[in-house]
Amino acid sequence: MADASNNATAITVVAPPPATTYAKTLPDVSKIEVFSGQNFRRWQERIHSILDMHGVAYALTVPKPDSSNSVSASKSDDWSLANKVCRHTILSALSNDLFVVYCSYKEAKDIWDSMIMKYTAEDSVRQRFIIGNYYRWEMTKEKDIKVQINEYHKLLEDLKSENLSLPDEFVSELLIEKLPESWTDYKQHLKHRHKQMSLSDLITHIIIEDANRKECAAAKAKSLAAKSNVVQLQEQPNKKRYDQKKNKYNSKNSSPRATTPVFKKKGNCFVCGMQVTMHLSAVFKQRETTTLLRLRLT
Repeated sequence: MADASNNATAITVVAPPPATTYAKTLPDVSKIEVFSGQNFRRWQERIHSILDMHGVAYALTVPKPDSSNSVSASKSDDWSLANKVCRHTILSALSNDLFVVYCSYKEAKDIWDSMIMKYTAEDSVRQRFIIGNYYRWEMTKEKDIKVQINEYHKLLEDLKSENLSLPDEFVSELLIEKLPESWTDYKQHLKHRHKQMSLSDLITHIIIEDANRKECAAAKAKSLAAKSNVVQLQEQPNKKRYDQKKNKYNSKNSSPRATTPVFKKKGNCFVCGMQVTMHLSAVFKQRETTTLLRLRLT
């Protein structure tokens, strides 16, 4: 009996280790563009979607519940955790200037409502500029077609961010009208198609056409360069022959010619008795000729 009592007293109960709580992973906002006052709707949609994926987006719209009873206390704790996650996510995606403005807010709902009230009114003015840019956009011959198609996609994304959606048929037909003037034949060909093309099919068709045009232009330039080289090779023998003839002609004419000396008339005039070199008037010459004729007749 004594041994049994000693064994019983020797057994010690080991207490379980305290439960460790791990912090939940916060949303990754590194790929979200920092909001600095522009494109609020796009930024708002991205922030809301990432918070919704973590199951805490309700803290942006639901106020803090009352913690009077045990059930409300658990809900209040969940809301407090969701509020911290939302507040941290929103502040992490703001620029430094806006962070200074909203860092004093303790609830994410207040930050969210304040930004909606402020920047939604500004976006209504921005919609007009986006529509104007989309209407005035034109394609040019100087820029690459792929670059201009990316610009067109950017304009469409700006319209979608402002909740302005256009039918796919309208968007594709407008892209055809925006093609450069050098693509007039291609535009007429697309307009006479009976089947309506989607925007993605039209872009693929345009890129293929642009590649074919570049290949044709390169082949044409290559053929013109080859023809010009042939013409130059044909002109070289003729030029040598012409130079030889020219040199031969110059060598013949380079020898001094035997020039006959020109002697001036000397003596006195038959009329006035003066020297002939002194006669500068045509009257004296006429008199001289008439006197000579008279002498011959006599």
